Amino acid sequence: MNIVDALRGKSLIEYIPDLKAYSDGTYRCGCPIHGGHNESSFAVFPDSNRFYCFSCGASGDIIKFVMERDKVSFDMAIKTLADDFNLTIEADDKYTGIKQLSDRNMSWARQMRKQTDKVRDYLYERALTDETIDSYYIGYTEKQSAIAIPMFDQYKRIAGFLYRYFEQKPKYKNSKNVDGLFVKGEFLFGIPQAIKHLKATNTLMLCEGAFDCMSAVQQGLCCVAYCGISITAKHIEAIKKLIAPIKNAKVVLCPDADGKASKFILRARELFRKHAPKTVVKVAVIPDGCKDFNDMLVAGKDIAKDCQYENLDLYCAKQIVLEADDTEVQERNAIEFCRTVANPVVKADIAQYLASLWERPVAMVKELLSVQDDTTEEKLSHIQTIDKAYTALERKQVEETFGIGFQHIDETVQFARKSVVILGAYSFSGKSDNLIEWLLYWCIVLKKKCLFFSLEMPIEDVMKIIIAKVCQIPRYTVQTYIKEHTDTYQMIIDKLKEYLYIVDENTLSLNEIADYTKIVKGKGVDIDIVAVDYFQYLKHTQSVEEQENTAKQMKAIAKSLDVTLVMLSQLRKSSQSKEANGKFHEPTQADLAGAGGIGNSGDYIFLIWRPALNSELSPIDREKSKYDTMLKITKAREVRNGNTIFTLRYDPNTSRITEKVEQEET
Repeated sequence: MNIVDALRGKSLIEYIPDLKAYSDGTYRCGCPIHGGHNESSFAVFPDSNRFYCFSCGASGDIIKFVMERDKVSFDMAIKTLADDFNLTIEADDKYTGIKQLSDRNMSWARQMRKQTDKVRDYLYERALTDETIDSYYIGYTEKQSAIAIPMFDQYKRIAGFLYRYFEQKPKYKNSKNVDGLFVKGEFLFGIPQAIKHLKATNTLMLCEGAFDCMSAVQQGLCCVAYCGISITAKHIEAIKKLIAPIKNAKVVLCPDADGKASKFILRARELFRKHAPKTVVKVAVIPDGCKDFNDMLVAGKDIAKDCQYENLDLYCAKQIVLEADDTEVQERNAIEFCRTVANPVVKADIAQYLASLWERPVAMVKELLSVQDDTTEEKLSHIQTIDKAYTALERKQVEETFGIGFQHIDETVQFARKSVVILGAYSFSGKSDNLIEWLLYWCIVLKKKCLFFSLEMPIEDVMKIIIAKVCQIPRYTVQTYIKEHTDTYQMIIDKLKEYLYIVDENTLSLNEIADYTKIVKGKGVDIDIVAVDYFQYLKHTQSVEEQENTAKQMKAIAKSLDVTLVMLSQLRKSSQSKEANGKFHEPTQADLAGAGGIGNSGDYIFLIWRPALNSELSPIDREKSKYDTMLKITKAREVRNGNTIFTLRYDPNTSRITEKVEQEET
């Protein structure tokens, strides 16, 4: 780690003595930078270790704080902080080499600034003012016959240059990457010039070119440009930090109107959904006759007022649909895309647009896209009088409930139709094996009809586990066993085929699972239980936002299908290393991927883990517990006694899971 990284990690809360803790989780005081009288205008956010003044708009990390407070350069701030924290800047520190490069860049920029008048008329043609030209330190290099635009980083160091050539192609070229100073896939052009407008506009605009960026900032907007061929996750992380302190901030993507916008915008949509799902993102649509912001500036247009600003999902839907000429292909693409749109209002807007494009009734398009449009009568039908509610309660009192076939667990909780049951575990903890144990109990003992969606294991592997458990033999002997005991094998098939149905697919959405269930029910099979292995293999579970939205659908599907929905789920890998020094981490409900949505939809949540993975156990104790699994109930609508933790044991000789005898004796 170099001195810069070491200083960035130092706590602002410890460095600024006047800070006091506030109930919103921030630490506040009067602003040490502009010296205002408001004792809470300056805030430090512990999670990011960054500051923001709600009065003067200053923001950044601890290095930027010293720069702003003392009105000094980046290098002087580093020296000040190093002295304050009693750190030594070694001669071979990476920082020293980077300082030499940034100093050299500043020297070059000063030389090229002396030649600006040679291209000033061209810059005027691009409608840039002298103030903008000076603000961005634009110069000219005779050697390369190019305009030189310095790229200042957040600390106002010149990280590199953007060259606009007159006599060669491509017309634009960035400096080469320099680790620790300038990386094209991470750098945002124009932050120092644009950031002063963020507080007034509550909007950060992201465009593709430096001239467009400068044009927008000249009109008082907060606009930066990404470098490189496309936007990246690093750009999103940088944007999140910039807008984090601003209440109700939004991001506006600003593609050129050159017919190539969809690639940039669709890529940006996926990245924002994955890395900043709660950020409001819109798209600026350039008016006809202009290609970009600089064209608008030259034409005398107002970028803020003359652009149209569309919802990101609506804009992307239009782009995706118009990529194809055939209406049926457009329909397919629209349906697939709308499955990723969570907001029903936006879905309705997409349906309105497509209805106009296809010249079809809006109601028909809404049905195609599964947009719900409840009428007043439909809403009234959901409002029940107290006598109907009592009838529902009476019916529930006699409703059949059932467990999973383990005595002590079943004495604690029982399920019913319309329940959502979650079984969460780390990888290789036996969650699929436990689920198949449950399924066999439900099918063979309780005679319940089960529809099992095996999204992870191929159907032959599922069958191997089933045969091993029913015949109580080691799993590795199954194929030999069925060849030698064909009558027994056929008897098992005959016994199970009426109760167990398996869907062998790699990826399905929850809606597609519902469709499969409806098909089976339509064939006269009254499915009692739908089991899915597992949640993270479902479509639309890649980002946190998708996980939350998908999890929230589970309860509605269980109710509409009148089934018990059993869903396996991975625990987040990061939670396996929460404890330091190798200590074992007993999972909690918060460790579930999509924990918020799962917590809301799940009526019963079970977590299982293997104690033998605890590195603190002695080798003897680890050997004793190598086939043990702990099962913990972390949520239950109804608990019949106080037991919530149980011990199960897997027998490799019979392939069965049973409750441990010790548990029964306690």
